[in-house]
Amino acid sequence: MTKLAQRKLRDPERTRASILGAAFDEIYHRGFHDTSVNEIVGKTTLTKGAFFHYFSTKNDLGYAIADEVLKEMVLERWIRPLAAYKNPVQGIISRFRKIIESTPDEHMALGCPLNNLTQEMSSVDPVFREKLRAVMQLWISETEKYLKKARDQGYLNPDVNPRQVAEFVVMVEEGAFAMVKNLRDKKVYWSLYESLKRYLESISQKPTEQLSA
Repeated sequence: MTKLAQRKLRDPERTRASILGAAFDEIYHRGFHDTSVNEIVGKTTLTKGAFFHYFSTKNDLGYAIADEVLKEMVLERWIRPLAAYKNPVQGIISRFRKIIESTPDEHMALGCPLNNLTQEMSSVDPVFREKLRAVMQLWISETEKYLKKARDQGYLNPDVNPRQVAEFVVMVEEGAFAMVKNLRDKKVYWSLYESLKRYLESISQKPTEQLSA
């Protein structure tokens, strides 16, 4: 296959990705209902006809954001980095701290994109609800795997229930951004971080030992 042919095959994927990226950014700043297809198209070099070639409705676009953008964001921000730590508990604590440190002040007003869409769409669209639920379940289940690993390796007390701890961890991680969105006070991040850190240390039975940053 020639390079030109390969590029033509990749272009539809790139075009679709550019629509998803533009739509995610607009929806994150404006909300789903207040973002129009025209505004999304205006952030790209595409026509409205091209948009509807890839997504038959605005809701279909929203579903794709949940399935592809939000799932990948959860894995990239919260889950995959944990593989770099010998002790997954240390990884959870360190990752939360790094995300707080790297979050620009101007994003305080925006909150968590998953939480935002859940609050806006779950009660009015059952398809959205199921897709956003799947993202949340992925976040919890992947966190649970690392906590089970930590327990099996002796970093957590043997009577710890990894699923329950994972649900609590995700509640804090996601809820921190929802609280700061409302209170507009970055000190809340650090208060919740310290509370989560103390809780995880209270159910640990080995000193935290970081494998790599």
